[in-house]
This record gives sequence, structure tokens and C-alpha cells, in this order.
Amino acid sequence: MSSDRIELGSVVGVFGVRGEVRLHLHNRDDSVLSEPRTVVLRGSDGVEQAAEISVRPGAGKRIIGRVQGIKTPEEAAGLVGAIVLIERELLPPPGDGEFYVADLLGLSVEDEAGTVLGTLADVVPGERDVWVVAMDQGEGFLLPGPDTVVRVDPEAGVIVVAAGALAAGE
Repeated sequence: MSSDRIELGSVVGVFGVRGEVRLHLHNRDDSVLSEPRTVVLRGSDGVEQAAEISVRPGAGKRIIGRVQGIKTPEEAAGLVGAIVLIERELLPPPGDGEFYVADLLGLSVEDEAGTVLGTLADVVPGERDVWVVAMDQGEGFLLPGPDTVVRVDPEAGVIVVAAGALAAGE
């Protein structure tokens, strides 16, 4: 399931008095926003706006962003909760064994015996990513991210997880 846009993260707060924002980036080590780039900010209401943004490290694990045209904390507060998206063509292709989350969502999740467990519905990033697997009955379960993955094959539409993955995710 390929998308023309890739989610980089979200605006999580306001920083300082000059209209900067605090960002949560899914890959905080990526340098794609170290130079000003045009991105799309999708608000919680679904409204999208193009914006030029650049980032710099803050104290600790903080990432601080400067959005062109935003000059006050009040203006910055209006961006909190926005998802930061970038056009796929502006990103480098993923390396061997690397994937953009957008390419994994909707793939079938199976165990090593080929039993379909559900579909990948979301990836919650963190120190240890959590993969949300939806089942047909409307229920679902969580997996401790790539630790339980045996193989990812987007072309075949499948993610194969280790036999003990369900126990690890409970």
C-alpha cells in the first residue's frame, strides 16, 4: 500500500516566544528537515496546508521546528496536533531491509505457519515501536514492533511474525 506522502511526525507543543514548535519525529536522526523543506501540515480537523519547515535539536530529546510565517507562540499553538507529511519524491529510497511505515500499513500479518492474524493498522513509534494489528472481528492486538518480525514482503503484501509473537504482544 503505497502513498504519495510519508508521515514524518507531528507538532506536539510550542517552544519559546518566537513561534517555534516542538516536534515528535518518527526518525529523529533523519536529516531531511535540517534544511528548510516544504511539507504538508494536516490539522486534527483534516485541513491541510503547505508549510516550509526546518528543524534543529533542542535540549535532551527535543526537536525544535521553525515554520515559515509563524512568529508568535499563539500562532504556533494553532499547529499543535498537526501531522507533518512530506512528498515521497523528496525522500531518499529506503535502504535494504528498511521500509516506510506507509508501505506497511494494510499488509497482512501472518505467523510462520501462514495463519493470517490480521492486518497492520498502525505503528506507534517510540523507543520500542508497537505495531497495531487489526482483526476482521473488529478486535486487534499489539506486537512489540520489529522484534517479532521474521520477514516483511510488501510486494507479496505480507508481514510474517515469529510463532511466539502473540504471546510477546500480550
